[in-house]
Amino acid sequence: MAKRMLVVRNPKAGSFLSQNTFLEAAGVIFKDESFNVYVYTTTGRGDATRIAREEGPGVDRIVAFGGDGTLSEVINGVMHLPAKDRPELGYIPAGTTNDFASGVGLSRNIVKAAQTVLTGIPEPLDVGRFGEERYFSYVASFGTFTKASYSASQDLKNALGYAAYLLEGLRCLIDIRSIPLVVTADGTIYEDEFIFGAVSNAMSVGGMLKYGYEQVNLSDGLFEVLMIRTPKNLSEIQTLLTDVANRNFVESPHILYQKARKVSIRSEQPLAWTVDGESGGETTDVTLVNHKRAINILTPKEKEYA
Repeated sequence: MAKRMLVVRNPKAGSFLSQNTFLEAAGVIFKDESFNVYVYTTTGRGDATRIAREEGPGVDRIVAFGGDGTLSEVINGVMHLPAKDRPELGYIPAGTTNDFASGVGLSRNIVKAAQTVLTGIPEPLDVGRFGEERYFSYVASFGTFTKASYSASQDLKNALGYAAYLLEGLRCLIDIRSIPLVVTADGTIYEDEFIFGAVSNAMSVGGMLKYGYEQVNLSDGLFEVLMIRTPKNLSEIQTLLTDVANRNFVESPHILYQKARKVSIRSEQPLAWTVDGESGGETTDVTLVNHKRAINILTPKEKEYA
């Protein structure tokens, strides 16, 4: 009996070119007679979450065609299902930065990625929970530059690609502010002022913050918690930039870096968050929990790391 596959397509994600090659990718998938394939095209934010939650128990695989935000929505839907009802996940990255795809070795060639959803190897993956109801596939962040991912218009992202994020990032430079926080990571408490923070399970964040492969295990049940302390002068800014570029996270006096399963962050004023590249709202107190090996993602036999 043929397996059932649901392809959830976001028609607004990524470049015009990647959307135009959807039919080519679909041709690869529909030729495989071992799957009965159904395609659902989303109509707005939250639609992918709803359809994944409703249809997940009845399919063997759910494939997200879109950007990291589309995948995040699908994962949110799947994570609201009992573990036994969660289907395998496939991802055809058609977004702008595709941080998640780069981390798991998915090809940015859409046809190759389509082949992976048919023949790929299922690998366990941790999933983060932000607050009580929202899940994330790779990062929750706050502070300088984090607004760039969702404040840039979709039309600008489609037309300029990654350059759209850089333009928005430059605008964020005028809005740098020091944020007093109390951070609790697996019971260890830190109280300081920060300009940026990321709680992630990823090899890169926004294409700017990159980890080495020896630093990250995507299925170990632990987040990478990285907070940048407020620099006091130009000399500290220069040192900080050098440390980030060299991935000197552990020894840098300007960076708080720790692996943790559970992280709580408390602020006096509402703190704006970005979750998987989308607005996460504002809160003064949030807890993030790592759900170890919560889903299985299909990855290629020969990985292509960016």
